[in-house]
Amino acid sequence: MNRDSRCYDQNRTKQKYCCPYKLSGTCPIDHVKFHNGKKNRGCTKWVTVPDDLRLSIDRDSRYFNNCYSLRTECERYNSRFRNTGQERMWVRNKSSVENLNTLAHISLLAVAVAAVTSHSGQHYRKLKSVKRTA
Repeated sequence: MNRDSRCYDQNRTKQKYCCPYKLSGTCPIDHVKFHNGKKNRGCTKWVTVPDDLRLSIDRDSRYFNNCYSLRTECERYNSRFRNTGQERMWVRNKSSVENLNTLAHISLLAVAVAAVTSHSGQHYRKLKSVKRTA
């Protein structure tokens, strides 16, 4: 069903969902509620939306799990990048900063490739442990 409108009354918010076949005038499954009166509005459903939007997230859905795994992966990478000391640059030139950042990214990717090729599992998180295995 498609989101159609939102209604704010008293202390709650309601979201209206409507049938995607509303404009065609015919229901492919001949649902009883599709022809509700003379107007043929289609099937509609009102859902109360909580005030805290974090409670309305379906944490068991495949979309959420994919996005969450990408987010945690990015946070881990940013954490490793922060450990390279790139937050406080000791150079002032923009091209020098770009070169240092490029080298830091290449070194992090090289550590990840070395860990994957040596089958060392989760040991690529720390540069010292990868140096020991190399």
